[in-house]
Amino acid sequence: MQNNSLDVIILGSRGSIPVSGTQFSHFGGATCCVLVRTQSAAVILDAGTGLLQLTPYLRHERCLPIFLSHCHADHILGLPLCPQVLSPDYQFPIYGATSDGNDIRSQVCAFLSPPLWPVGPEQLPAELTFHNAEPRMEWNGILVESAPGCHPGGVTIYRITASGKKIVYMTDCTITEENRPFLLDFCRDCDLLLCDGQYSEEQWPSKANFGHNCWTYAAQFGKDCGARSMRLIHHDNTHTDQTLHDAQKQVQTINDTCTLAFEREEIVIL
Repeated sequence: MQNNSLDVIILGSRGSIPVSGTQFSHFGGATCCVLVRTQSAAVILDAGTGLLQLTPYLRHERCLPIFLSHCHADHILGLPLCPQVLSPDYQFPIYGATSDGNDIRSQVCAFLSPPLWPVGPEQLPAELTFHNAEPRMEWNGILVESAPGCHPGGVTIYRITASGKKIVYMTDCTITEENRPFLLDFCRDCDLLLCDGQYSEEQWPSKANFGHNCWTYAAQFGKDCGARSMRLIHHDNTHTDQTLHDAQKQVQTINDTCTLAFEREEIVIL
């Protein structure tokens, strides 16, 4: 890692449910999880099954904040079996928004409790603490800003500023006519935009109320907001490598800074 660079590692980029098989070998089958590192600190975005691949990317960090976009299962499935969560040497402050009157602890505990899971957060070896996602938060020189997005049950989008660089994490957020002006401003001139682009134009008519985006529309949004680089995330569980390679060719005719995120991709922002 270079001085003053911002490293982004895609630990998982799949949506809805993890998948496996040779037809998913390039883009990967782990659900959404992103590690963001500076020289002195690291934060994690979402805790999908990609979180299980965290170990080789850690350095000296022992306290690792996790910022959850929301608590649908695909975004927290990695939490109870992450090797670091199973170690008493680590701390995980977990941030997220209240949904339907339930704070972030209540939402996570709804999954991490019998009969869905045998143990709760307090029984895991690592120290897990829960905090409301505020509009502006700071962590060891990393500024994390949050805002509500558009998704069934709610979603939080995050803008991270560190080392003079800015990235936006905007999964599971439908870009609508109503929220587009705000989202354009929130993402304006970011160095990297990680944006939901789950569906094709052909799929979109039957998926428009699912809380995601058509990949061509997402690519155009990234161009319009001036993102210097863009990765589409939250790939549909039915979309094979061939489908996603074809989608990448399509979006690059719209926005040549836009590609599709793949598992274990390391992006260095200088």
